[in-house]
Amino acid sequence: MRKLALLTILGLSMVLFSNCVTKQKYQELENQYKTCSNDLSYTTSEKINCENARKDLEQEVSQLKSRVDKLKSDTLLLSRRLRQSERDYAKARKDYDDLLNNFAELNMTNNAEVNRLLADLDKIKSQLEEREAELARQNDELNLANASLDDQEARMKELQNILNQKDAEVKALKEKVANALKGFEGSGLTVYEKNGKVYVSMDEKLLFASASWEVGEKGQAAIKELGNVLANDPSINVLIEGHTDNVPFKGSGQVKDNWDLSVMRATSVVKVLLKNENINPQRVAASGRSEFFPIDTDNTAAARAKNRRTEIILTPDLNELLKIIDNN
Repeated sequence: MRKLALLTILGLSMVLFSNCVTKQKYQELENQYKTCSNDLSYTTSEKINCENARKDLEQEVSQLKSRVDKLKSDTLLLSRRLRQSERDYAKARKDYDDLLNNFAELNMTNNAEVNRLLADLDKIKSQLEEREAELARQNDELNLANASLDDQEARMKELQNILNQKDAEVKALKEKVANALKGFEGSGLTVYEKNGKVYVSMDEKLLFASASWEVGEKGQAAIKELGNVLANDPSINVLIEGHTDNVPFKGSGQVKDNWDLSVMRATSVVKVLLKNENINPQRVAASGRSEFFPIDTDNTAAARAKNRRTEIILTPDLNELLKIIDNN
C-alpha cells in the first residue's frame, strides 16, 4: 500500500503541475515518475527473490536434518533387530546341531520316537529357514537405510556448504567495505551485516544539508570509496534507500513531502555512485522509504537524527547458488 501511495502521489503531482509548467518540464517530471516506478518494481522483485532464496535454503536444510535424524533412529532400530535375529538364529542352529548329535548317538528301536525326533528336526529346520529369510530381509532393509542415510547426509552437507559459501561472501564483502570506508568512522557512517546482506548506513549530516538532496563533498568522497569496491566486484547488486524523520517536509516544486525527499536523496546518491564508469547501472536501484522505517521510534531530536539516513544495501548475486540447487 505504501508503494501504491508513492506512485499515486507522484502521478497526481505530475497531473497538477502539468497545467502550470512548460511542456518540457512536464515531460521531465513524467520521465522521473516512470523511472521511480520502474526502480521500485525492480527493488521489490530483487528483495523478494533474495529473501525467498535464503528462506528456501534454510527450510530445505532443516527438513534434511529432520530426515537424517529419522534415518539414524531407524537404522539404530534395524541394527538392534538384526543383532537379536542373529542371536535367535545362533540358538536355533545350536538346538538343531544338538538334536542331530543326539539322534546319531541314540540307538533307537522305537519308530515312534524316531518319527517324533524327525518331525522336530523338520520343524527346527523350517524355523531356521524362516530365520535366515528374515535375516536376509533385515539386512536388505539395513543396507537401503544406510544408503539413504548417506545420500541425505551428502545432500545436507552440500546445502550447508552453499549457505556457508554465501555467508562467507557476505562477510568478505562487509570487511572490504568497512576497510574502504574506515576513514569515515565517527562521521555518521556505519557498516553492518543483516539477513545475508551488507548495509552501509550514512547519516544525513554526512551526505546532505538540512532539507537538501544535493550530496556534499564529504558524502561524495565516501560514496566514491564505496564505488571503488563495487567496481571490482560486478556480482554485487546495489539498492539505495532514502529515509527521513517524521517531521513533515513542506516543499515546493517537484519535492513536496518526505516521500519526495527520500526518493530524491536516494537518486542523488545513485548519480554520484554511477560516476564510476565501471559500475553497471543495471546493478543499481533507488528507493524512497519516507519516514516509515525508523530505527529509533522515540519522539526526540536524537531519535529523529538517527532516522534521517541513507542506506546502501549490498547483495551478492545468488544466481550461481540457485543453479547448484536446481541441478540437484
